[in-house]
Amino acid sequence: MLKNKSYWTILLVLVSVSSFGQLGTSSPYSFAGLGELKQNGFTQHAATGGASIAQQSENSFTPNNPASLASLKYTVFDIGAYMSMGRLSTESESANTRTGNLSHFAMAFPFETKRKMAMSFGLNQYSDVGYEIENRFNNDTPSYYNILRGNGGIHRLFLGYGVQPIKGLNIGASVNYNFGSIQSAYAKIYPNTDARFSFIDETFFAYEGFDLDLGAQYTVYDSIRLARKKSVTLKHTLAGAFNTRSNLNGEGYRYSETFYGGDFDAGDPSTIDTIYYADNLKNVNQKPLSFSLGYTVSHGNKWSLSAEMERSMWSTIAPRDSISYRNNERYSLGFSIVPRPKYEEKGDFFGKVRYSAGLRYENLYYVFNNTPSTELGISFGLGLPIVKSVRIVEEKVAIVSTINITLEYIKRGSTGLIQEDYFKIGLGLNLNDKWFTKRKYY
Repeated sequence: MLKNKSYWTILLVLVSVSSFGQLGTSSPYSFAGLGELKQNGFTQHAATGGASIAQQSENSFTPNNPASLASLKYTVFDIGAYMSMGRLSTESESANTRTGNLSHFAMAFPFETKRKMAMSFGLNQYSDVGYEIENRFNNDTPSYYNILRGNGGIHRLFLGYGVQPIKGLNIGASVNYNFGSIQSAYAKIYPNTDARFSFIDETFFAYEGFDLDLGAQYTVYDSIRLARKKSVTLKHTLAGAFNTRSNLNGEGYRYSETFYGGDFDAGDPSTIDTIYYADNLKNVNQKPLSFSLGYTVSHGNKWSLSAEMERSMWSTIAPRDSISYRNNERYSLGFSIVPRPKYEEKGDFFGKVRYSAGLRYENLYYVFNNTPSTELGISFGLGLPIVKSVRIVEEKVAIVSTINITLEYIKRGSTGLIQEDYFKIGLGLNLNDKWFTKRKYY
């Protein structure tokens, strides 16, 4: 098993990755709406293509379905970061990209009561904005180019609760505070003449709003008889999750100025005149309701197979910036296996590793120039165990934490518009411990 000092190693790496890139995306598609939508699960859920709402574990939960909290047996702390390296391509040119950021942190703890229940809190990303789009018009006189820039995104602070009211049924709810800012700018630059002034128009809004997650999981068991009179017990879990619509109220400013294009190209633009300035502006952006359905079949801690679909109702949101919206639809399939999950026994480290693979297909919510966009993701993951023995009452129990490593290949869009091909590396730490233990006195 990995030793406990690995905790500090992985935390240091996570901090380094989050410091590495201030932007979580460099996608030109993040120009639309609230930006590039993020999978709100943890690192280990990315390894199964994002399929998570029907998964249950005594060591982990999914923020996408607060009902999963009711299956927790141990206190959980989960933190993750990612780094991506890729390429943007059109029919005539291409460019390399590289980004990285902290993706989430969360904590959950169960209560020892008659009914299984647990609470959670944490922070993750709902969307990311980070783009720079340049169009050059060298055949015009005088020549010029346009720049579109944007950065920011929406974060999600959540407080969740899950309970098992009757055997086999988990239900849960989560209150979410959505907050963040989006800054965008449009500039027209004349680099070869001072006869025409270049200008930039910039807007900034800080947003906030609330929404609610509701979720349920229903589990049944059945036995399959194998050869030699052996039988295997399979666990079937059906799940549903619902996220309400939210109005994100924004406050910010708009600022416009002129300058010389040659100075801008040299990296030292000086303002000629302020065209417009307004502060304390109000704006409302909207986050649509969404729902998801999932199914997981598993055999103890050995293996699990999950399928999931999610739909976000972006077609109900009024379009902006001449970009039309359609419903965002995601379909995920994921598989995980631990060859020998006997953590109480020493040795056979690789037999105790969790191996995962996933496939994801997504119809993205924005339509540029009447061209819809799709996304395909293929993922692989490892869950490296960190085992410690804890004495609970008079029983010695193996508590398993994991270092989660995920590699995803993602393809978005097409060369007819802009195609993105990139690899995304996720690194996460899932720590488990036993709190609130009832002590026995003699």
